[in-house]
Amino acid sequence: MEQMTSMPFYLDWSFWAVIVAAIAIILSQLPPIHIIVRRAKIEMELYSRILVTHKVGNPNIQLHLILTNVGGRSVRIRSISLSLKRDGKEIGVLPAQNYLENPNDKTNVLLTSFELKSKDEWAHIVNFLNYFSRTDEKKYRNAEVLLKNDIQSKRILPDNKDRLVEADSKNVTALLEMFNEKFVWFPGDYELSVLAMTSDKKVNALKNYRFTLFESDSSELSKVKDDYKLGDGIYWNSENHPGVILQITGA
Repeated sequence: MEQMTSMPFYLDWSFWAVIVAAIAIILSQLPPIHIIVRRAKIEMELYSRILVTHKVGNPNIQLHLILTNVGGRSVRIRSISLSLKRDGKEIGVLPAQNYLENPNDKTNVLLTSFELKSKDEWAHIVNFLNYFSRTDEKKYRNAEVLLKNDIQSKRILPDNKDRLVEADSKNVTALLEMFNEKFVWFPGDYELSVLAMTSDKKVNALKNYRFTLFESDSSELSKVKDDYKLGDGIYWNSENHPGVILQITGA
């Protein structure tokens, strides 16, 4: 009786049909090849209004920043900074220091480096400011203590119990000097550049904007110094000096 030999599996078309189908299923679950090989790409967008303020003249800017990774790979955002020019002259660079986790939060979160995966979006209200140098911080703290002690010593008097009192001019002078040294919000046309630095320099994102600060805006920002003698804007804050909201446009 003649013995039958079986066909090798690699010659069996049904076997390869199963393999091809399995590969097709696996590939269907993966992103397209052009996305897998594409590097990260950051797109940046700013809300059209910014808040301009200062601390004893030291400039602050608050803005709503949106970063989106439209590329195919993750990237780490190392830092975010903002540079300013007025009428073509450089004013300085303000690093992003903290942000609001949610728009209605009252407490800021320290901004550290973070990962932005493919298709992820990071959108927050961010505060850009330069902290005082150690010398300026010491000068400010000393002036703040003198001012506060002066006001509190006067408030214990019966006639001053329920009203605002003024510090002696000698205890306000150092704060006014610091304001005059640090204040930059003069009328003019401003250029604002926001730079997001990443772990891959080729992926850094930069956007340029413009805004105008009018004399009325500058005056509004400056007049807070008139209330330093009350302690307002120094060791407590009223709602009388919220800053100035400005419209920005793309450069």
